[in-house]
Amino acid sequence: MAACSSCVLRPLEWAGLLTETREVRKGKHVHHVFKMPLWRSAMRLDTDGELQPVKLQ
Repeated sequence: MAACSSCVLRPLEWAGLLTETREVRKGKHVHHVFKMPLWRSAMRLDTDGELQPVKLQ
């Protein structure tokens, strides 16, 4: 998981394509990764239509 985060997710976050939230729930670290609006204009994946958009608060 660390390799995926370092080599894939982090660079996509730096490029502005993803954002990650981090929190602690009941003593466990919880991470969520969300696509940013730039994602849709820069990339298209076969699975994009299968996911429902989530509003960030």
